[in-house]
Amino acid sequence: MPVVAHWKRLIDLAKSNRAGLEGELASWRVEIERYKRQGLSDEEIDDIALDVAYNLHDDAQRGAELYAITKGDWVLLSEHINDFAASLDNEPKTIDMKRRDVERLSGRFKYAHDVTNRAVVNWVENELVANDGLSYATCRRIISACRAYWNFLNRVKGFELADPFANCVPKANTKSAKTSLTERRKGFRAQDYQKLFKATAGASLPLSELIQIAAYTGARIEEICSLKIDKIDGDRIHIEEAKTEAGWRVIPIHPEIRELVANLKGSSEDGYLLPRLTFNKYGDRSNAIGKQFGRLKTKAGYGPDYVFHSFRKGVATQLEAAGVPENVAARLLGHEFRTMTYGLYSGGMLPFEVLQEALGKVDWTV
Repeated sequence: MPVVAHWKRLIDLAKSNRAGLEGELASWRVEIERYKRQGLSDEEIDDIALDVAYNLHDDAQRGAELYAITKGDWVLLSEHINDFAASLDNEPKTIDMKRRDVERLSGRFKYAHDVTNRAVVNWVENELVANDGLSYATCRRIISACRAYWNFLNRVKGFELADPFANCVPKANTKSAKTSLTERRKGFRAQDYQKLFKATAGASLPLSELIQIAAYTGARIEEICSLKIDKIDGDRIHIEEAKTEAGWRVIPIHPEIRELVANLKGSSEDGYLLPRLTFNKYGDRSNAIGKQFGRLKTKAGYGPDYVFHSFRKGVATQLEAAGVPENVAARLLGHEFRTMTYGLYSGGMLPFEVLQEALGKVDWTV
């Protein structure tokens, strides 16, 4: 029976796409379930596992590992990542990011008992920060995902693992973080818009159209790229695919892009305002053209402190400079307004003429 069991596991492993110890373990667990259905006792199954692990396995060390994992004495970190990812209630992009973070952990530490607080501190400082060049903010995100995985192993898989992640990354300096974010994202000025718009002469037409619409609406890149022509009603655009309630709004069509929007709407063949954009695996249409913009602005001499969001920030700056009340600007840009009067009690429906007059103050001419 042990010989047959070993052969069956090798056959199952050869059929599967899972390689190494994890694949062999998956195959062995299937075999154990067969034995249980056949009525073998735990003692009999344990004897078979011992025979396979120590007598029939080509690699004695691998056999010992397999036996320790099967008995539950060791936790192979890579084994449960798929189940962890399937348990997450997040956007697909966030799930993939958390999966990659946990895979970093399992790529560095094979077993749970290898993950000690000191080992994690060394991993963060000597590998993630020193070798990989990651910021502490990114390390905190990675550790957060790893801690969530640890909790999953204890809560769902029934392990009893001590938390090794306490105080392994320096805490964030809130003031420094805000300053860094401000420095990282600067708003475009009128001369920047003109420079980038002229630079699109040698780029794709949709990129030129995207930049114009962003500059005169203040909308986010995915809001523009996913905008369908049936959401354009005369002199206004309805944004109804935003992630927050505040993001659902009406944006007047600025006179500077009125003709552009009308032409795009009239010539659309796929129902979207911006044509010929492709979806990525998360269902976003802005991914590829966003990268095009990144290459364009870099070639034009703009560093990482300028991003596509800088158009949106530039619009907000212009509205403030023109004396537009904050609540009106918030309605135009889809920001939450947290004051008691405007945020909690207001229905959020300002007269369209008020919005139109406010957005009309946006001017990118030099």
